[in-house]
Amino acid sequence: MHAPTALHLHLDDTHAADAVLAVLTVVLGGVGLALLAVDSVAAMVCGAVGVVSGLSGQLVSRTRAERFADITGLIAAALAFALGAATGQLTFSG
Repeated sequence: MHAPTALHLHLDDTHAADAVLAVLTVVLGGVGLALLAVDSVAAMVCGAVGVVSGLSGQLVSRTRAERFADITGLIAAALAFALGAATGQLTFSG
């Protein structure tokens, strides 16, 4: 029996569509956080799309690395959406 190493990421089990969703989620979360300094509405849109892609990525991910990237991007996207909404751009009063 051998001890598992951190460098063994099961890359042979990774599928292209799952990896694309994970990378897309991380990118959308990062862009959403960066857009907070410029435009909060665009940050909210990136955050909302990032949350949807992160949740769907969680449903189809097969490896731990993909799930880790999904959760990281999902948190960043949710923060971008929440902080964009906190600036007063999301109102329900019409």
